[in-house]
Amino acid sequence: MKKYRTISSVFVLFILWQLIAAQMNNDFLFPYPYDVINRMLEQLVDPSFYQNVALTIIRSSLGLCFAFGLAFLCAYASYHSTVFYDLFYPILLLTRSVPNVAYIIIVLVWFGSEKSSAIVSFLIIFPTIFASLYHGLRYMDENLSKVLQLYPEKTSYRLWKVYIPLLKTEMISSFSNGLSLTFKVGVMAEILGQVQFGIGRQLNLCRITSDMVGIFAWTLWIILILLSIELLVHSIFYLHRKKQAD
Repeated sequence: MKKYRTISSVFVLFILWQLIAAQMNNDFLFPYPYDVINRMLEQLVDPSFYQNVALTIIRSSLGLCFAFGLAFLCAYASYHSTVFYDLFYPILLLTRSVPNVAYIIIVLVWFGSEKSSAIVSFLIIFPTIFASLYHGLRYMDENLSKVLQLYPEKTSYRLWKVYIPLLKTEMISSFSNGLSLTFKVGVMAEILGQVQFGIGRQLNLCRITSDMVGIFAWTLWIILILLSIELLVHSIFYLHRKKQAD
């Protein structure tokens, strides 16, 4: 039933799109669905399309992976050391407070356009992932904490056998939410940085040439790419959980 409700919702949105486009009757402001879908099909046979998509995904994924790894280490250290947390908290507060646009401008000046997307993605998603993982550790089962104190194990054992399994829900949630955020921020950084290749580059070119059909087409591709990646991530975690249960 859930699948049918989702399909019905997409169909209603498509009809609304068609009605609004027919009412406005102006491709410059609001293109028809047929024109946008036709442009997307044309892009599929263009080799540069795959290059642009791949580079944007790589830049965003690098930022997300580095943010996820460092956030986990910082959350783990903060949980075990109040001194580390007290020293780290001002840095965390700073990364939360700086506006996204300011991040992009500063990083562009310091590192150039090609590296800006991954770095900005890292800076923006890091505080969110850290907060989720740290709170997951902090509110861990008190009985388990007492058991670990009574029967101490090596740090590596605790990390892989206790903390990571307990944080699985927070990790999946953080990774899933981080995917969409880093991808959108990465595209925005590509637009402002005017990179040579990437989805942001193509959107910027469409803006310059007033190609609204192209803007809609690339926007739909962003949505489809994000949905596909999130579905893939959830499928991997589901298969892993099922394998452990068996």
